[in-house]
Formats: sequence, C-alpha cells, structure tokens
Amino acid sequence: MKKDGLFFRVHTVKPEEIEKLNLDEEALFHRYKRAVLERSVEVLWIRDIDEKELLVQRLSSYFKGKVVPFPAPPESEPPFPKWIFLIPPILMITSLNPLLLSVVFVLPFSREWFVSLLFVSGTLAAYFVPKKKWLKVLSFLLLSISLSLSLSDLYHLNGILDFRGVKLSLVLLPGLLFLSGLWKNRRNWKKYLPLLFLAIPVGFYYLMRSGNSGWVLEVERKFRDWLESVLMVRPRFKEIVCYPFFWLEGFREYDFLRESFGSVALVSMFNTFCHVKTPLVVSIYRSALGLAIGYAVFLFLKVFLNRFLTSK
Repeated sequence: MKKDGLFFRVHTVKPEEIEKLNLDEEALFHRYKRAVLERSVEVLWIRDIDEKELLVQRLSSYFKGKVVPFPAPPESEPPFPKWIFLIPPILMITSLNPLLLSVVFVLPFSREWFVSLLFVSGTLAAYFVPKKKWLKVLSFLLLSISLSLSLSDLYHLNGILDFRGVKLSLVLLPGLLFLSGLWKNRRNWKKYLPLLFLAIPVGFYYLMRSGNSGWVLEVERKFRDWLESVLMVRPRFKEIVCYPFFWLEGFREYDFLRESFGSVALVSMFNTFCHVKTPLVVSIYRSALGLAIGYAVFLFLKVFLNRFLTSK
C-alpha cells in the first residue's frame, strides 16, 4: 500500500463457510486465533455475524499484550529459493538414485515447481535411505526444516506464493509403499483384491480431509479445538493415528499395509512445514507433539497387544 515490497496478511471466515461447516462461536474463536498463531496473520476481518462482539472481546483479551509486529521487509527482496537449503534434499536424492536429480530440467521453466519436485522426491530418499526408524524421522525433520527455510522469502511468508507439491507429497510415499507391496504379493492377488477396492475411498477421504476446508466430523473438530486449548497448537490427527503403525512390527504378509499407513505420519510432518507462513518454531513444536503423542500411543498398543497375544 505504501511501496513495493510492503504486504500484510488479512484473515476472515466467509459466511458460506460458517454455514456449511456449522461453526459456532467457539469454533470461530479457534479459527481466528489459529490464523494469528500459525499463519503470521496481522489483520483479522470479522464479518457482521451474531457472534461478532463476543469474538472481538475474546480475541482482544487473548492477545492482550502479546501482539508482535511483523518484521519489516528487507530493502531488497531475498532470492528465491535460498539455494544453500537445497543441499540436504540433493544429497538425500543422490544417495537414493541420482536419476531423481532429473527434476533440474524443470528449473528453466519454473523455479517453484523445481523446488516442489526436488523436496517431494526428497521424501522418498528420507524414507528409503536410512535403515533405522529414528533416522527416518530425523531425515524427514531435516528435509522439512530445509524446505521451510529455502522458501522463507517475503512472497511465501505472506502467502502470495505457495509450495506447489502439497497433495503430491501426501500420496507419493504411502501410495508407492502400498502398490509395491501389492506387486511383491501379486501371486496371491485374489487375497489382496479387497484392499484395492478399499484403497480408493480411503485415499479419496485422506485427500479430502486435508487442507483448511477439508471435511471432518463435528466431534473431531470439537476435540481438535479442545487439544488446541490445552496445548496451544494442536498436533495433526494423522500423526497421532499413524505413528503407532510406523513403529509397530509383526504384521507378516500385511506388513506393507502397515508400512504404507505408518508413512502417512512422516509425510504429514513434511506437510506441516510446507505451510511456510507458519512460524518455524510453531511447526517444530507441532511436529514434536505429534511424535511424542504418537509414540506414547505406540507404547500403549505394544503392551496391550503383547498381553492380548500372550493370553491367546
């Protein structure tokens, strides 16, 4: 508004979205609060709705004395991407298969797609190169932080440009593990045929529930808001549910299904850092919560299954 390079982010919830998702005052409060905490939003535009005065009062009280001004933009726009942070995905991809570096041919046409394809390919390397599970988690964390830092320029931080490969990153690794497992067990293809019919609706629901306007059950949304009230930033449900499958073992001929389902937790962590407008420390905290709670659920299931199987 003053000169080139000065932007600020405005967030609002549209009336049709309020009606479609049946959002009450409590849900709207969490949405607006989340916009400030997780997306670096500076201006909240609250529409003329019945809950407006109460929302303004609650939000003003919550952020009283805690508002941090958005950092002034640099005089010259930093280059995109920050090339030094592309070193981790390049090294990972080279360790897995140097042919994956062919994504460089996209660079002359679009730097955005080059960075997206490079890091999405890096998720495969972060999973398949390390042998120990904790190293897989650390590799994904390194890759995710590198992505966030490589895109930390003015236009990505303000949502003018976005990371292009979000949906692809969510399905590439789990889908590859699922299909490769079916291929290895193709001699007993009739046994796994129901899985193919189940994979289509499950995959569709998996993609539909991702994103800000993804469809979720009312009870789940209420539980999300409660978690956010307790922990300030809620962990992703996909990580809480899928991390136990990542750590569990002993599924025999169905282990590829367990592995595919467990990998969703890792790509979910990566997805958290794809939202560059979210402060890096918030993304790290959110991922740490998902890992800690998911691992706690795994320990509980491990003890329960050991006792159940022993009793049988």
